[in-house]
Amino acid sequence: MKELQEILKKLDLLKLGENAVLATVVDVKGSSYRLPGAKMLILENGEACGTVSGGCLEADVVERSKIVLETGDAQIFVYDTKSNEDSIFGFNMGCRGIVRILLEPTRGNPFIGFLRRCFEKNPGVAATFIKSNNGETIGERFFFEGDKESSDDSKAELIRKHALEVLGTGISRLEKYEFGEVFIEYLSPPKQIVVFGCGADAVPLTEIAKSLGWYVTIVDHRKALANLDRFPNVDEIIMARPEEVAERVSLMEDTINVLMTHNYEHDKEILKALFKANVKYIGLLGPHVRTKNILVEFREAGISVSDDNLKNLHGPVGLDIGAELPETIALSIVAEIQSVVAGREGGFLRNRKGSIYGRG
Repeated sequence: MKELQEILKKLDLLKLGENAVLATVVDVKGSSYRLPGAKMLILENGEACGTVSGGCLEADVVERSKIVLETGDAQIFVYDTKSNEDSIFGFNMGCRGIVRILLEPTRGNPFIGFLRRCFEKNPGVAATFIKSNNGETIGERFFFEGDKESSDDSKAELIRKHALEVLGTGISRLEKYEFGEVFIEYLSPPKQIVVFGCGADAVPLTEIAKSLGWYVTIVDHRKALANLDRFPNVDEIIMARPEEVAERVSLMEDTINVLMTHNYEHDKEILKALFKANVKYIGLLGPHVRTKNILVEFREAGISVSDDNLKNLHGPVGLDIGAELPETIALSIVAEIQSVVAGREGGFLRNRKGSIYGRG
């Protein structure tokens, strides 16, 4: 997500009429450092941002971008190292696979506007032709931003079913049709995290989250702590007491919420609002017994706690990495959030069976 932020910023700085090339990984077979959807922007002067590999392909992609700038046509480039261990893709890395990368000019490209809309507002799906059997142009696209859209184009209607599935799962994929191959790409705004509390451990948590490109909101009622001097990089600061959270804070279902007020009663009040909003992730700082006591008091008070609430509650929040300092606690929390969002258990990769990039 940080990568996309930087690419969009670079595009904003282009002068009128200036061109650039956007490189996107659209297909991977075998081993690869980056997954489909990874992007890299190459300016006319050769300057680049973003990556499409672990560093072994970027120089070659910059060279190939010159062809795209000259012709103005989108092209697919294939890097195949399955048969040659010493090829550019596998050199000094031990990777063996096939990577297909789409290179396309940005000037006058409607995908750039769609990319920006999805990043700033709502998720969407772009279906891109990467191989044509019936004369479709490489890089030609259909855009899907909701489930009510329909089209008179028969190809678009065939793709639409898969596009809506991708919109629901959030996982990009390649689909093959009689008329060609289409990369169906999920695009969305940054992850949003709301941190309740402004203690010493909230500072590194917001810094790590921002370094990942997340949209970060701080919620607290103390002006002496909830300010830009203390949190210079956050996107939003909301001044609200715990009992005002339901009214003052937008509790969206997919928003990540972390409670670190260090105040038992405050956490109880905020947790009630989060349970009622049925948000999908709630991280609660503190020991097991603290979380257990809050839930017992909820039951005794007749406050409804659903199975989904319990499933979405992570208390104590964080992975078990022996964290005790504010910085390591923040690292533990962000690592757990990433594992939950990715549908992973957060264990050692050396113990994982199958692809390190697979879900589950």
